[in-house]
Amino acid sequence: MKTLLKSVLPHGKTFQLIGINIVIFLIFATLVPSRFPTISNFRSMGFQLSEVGFFTLAIALAMLTGGINLSVVAAGNLSATLIGFYLLKYVSQTASWVEVAPYFLVSVVIAVLIGIVCGCLNGFLVAYLKIPPILATLGSQNVFNGICMVLTGGTGVYGQFPASFTFIGSGIIFGFVPFPMFLFIIALVVFFVIIHRTPHGFKTQSFGSNNRVSFFSGINNVKTVFITYVLSTLIGALTGILVLARTSTAKYDYGVAFVLQALLVSNLAGIAGGKGNILNILLSMFAIQMVDSGFNYLRINSYVRAATYGILLIFSIVLEHSIRQYRQRKEVKRATLAANAAN
Repeated sequence: MKTLLKSVLPHGKTFQLIGINIVIFLIFATLVPSRFPTISNFRSMGFQLSEVGFFTLAIALAMLTGGINLSVVAAGNLSATLIGFYLLKYVSQTASWVEVAPYFLVSVVIAVLIGIVCGCLNGFLVAYLKIPPILATLGSQNVFNGICMVLTGGTGVYGQFPASFTFIGSGIIFGFVPFPMFLFIIALVVFFVIIHRTPHGFKTQSFGSNNRVSFFSGINNVKTVFITYVLSTLIGALTGILVLARTSTAKYDYGVAFVLQALLVSNLAGIAGGKGNILNILLSMFAIQMVDSGFNYLRINSYVRAATYGILLIFSIVLEHSIRQYRQRKEVKRATLAANAAN
């Protein structure tokens, strides 16, 4: 129980992220006092945050192994495309939730199958063939995008879906909580338990910290990496359902900026080889979403925002590297002083 509380209660990186969120909120609440600090704005952020949040969670799992998965958004778009075709063909626009439920379950099965197949491809390339993750998943990303283009002729899938289905992406529960945000928080908690409270999570973090040590500790590195990439891609594919439900469209190039945002969020959350608390993704995601919302109110164009994400990503990487170097120097200095004192 004490160990669980220690991992959940704020500490270190979590306190930094809380401080960053407070500063960002105060800045935009001062610049746009009439619109930014409102319930409607934060409700809107909840809808937008969820999609990127799920893709961030998918990429973060791969980053815990010291790798990366650039194909999660493409897997989501492929899933959304196939499910879109299926629902438009078999489900009436006026269908009730009871009528939609069986088709929704089939849609989930389709997404799971796509996630497993695409994940197995990524896992095979990275874990078995030892191809660098960035190259392997960049290649699979283009394969998934290419399949979407062939299926849709490059135009995408458009249509009217039943309100009982679109509720998944645009519904509100408890009077003010966006349903996608509710799903994201549940997923975050589930994967917190998987990563921080299960043998697979321990193996994943051990491999990410030092794959040689994990190998000599008896961990099956190949199996661990393979499973992680399957889980990562599976999250991306399931997110395709959310994308389709919220936008009522599916395109091969949807969310092209999500990968950059997900990388930024993961770095801000302190997710890296074997390190980082999955729950910090929520705080990091919220900070980035507040920046995006504030920029919208200030009418800063999308090109400037894209450049800002890149700058913030580079800054977060440099900052994390500098902090790590400082701590290493401090540890070396402490060890040297201890050795001198012993002599």
